[in-house]
Amino acid sequence: MPTLHDVPEVAQLLAAVLTAEPVTHGALAVIPLLAPNLDDPDWLTLEEAGDHVRVTEVSEAGTVPFLKVVNEADQPLLLLDGEELVGAKQNRILNTTVLVAAHAEVIIPVSCVEQGRWGYRGRQFRPSDASLFASIRARKAARVSQSLRAGRGHVADQGEVWAQLSMRASELDVNSPTASP
Repeated sequence: MPTLHDVPEVAQLLAAVLTAEPVTHGALAVIPLLAPNLDDPDWLTLEEAGDHVRVTEVSEAGTVPFLKVVNEADQPLLLLDGEELVGAKQNRILNTTVLVAAHAEVIIPVSCVEQGRWGYRGRQFRPSDASLFASIRARKAARVSQSLRAGRGHVADQGEVWAQLSMRASELDVNSPTASP
């Protein structure tokens, strides 16, 4: 197993990181990591990329667990695990974090968060201000890890995602106009 000294880029990065005062809430403590002397990242978020990135169904027919990303920007695009993409045939969330190279086209693994809708609301997806609840994201990540170990790729348990979202909606006493009963 490599040590820190075997990967000088990581050692250099960690040497530039400073810690701030911990922020606590109950039993949870978060220690901010600051890197004031490092350059800004060389990647864009979906929101920052704007019209330079298109996220669409993989084909006219579409398929639930995959979307197509075309990055025409001059910088890589960072899509985060659990990030919600809204539009096209149904809203989706990313099954893993994906870095899409500049001027590249890739297929990304996703899960549906809108059980019951399968009809176009525009041809492209757009960023959402939402991401999947941490508890559901953790369960989804566990299923994706199992799938990777079994050689099936970044696949989540779609039924479990829907069941968890349904339970959460019930707990919060909210209804989705597009979710199946």
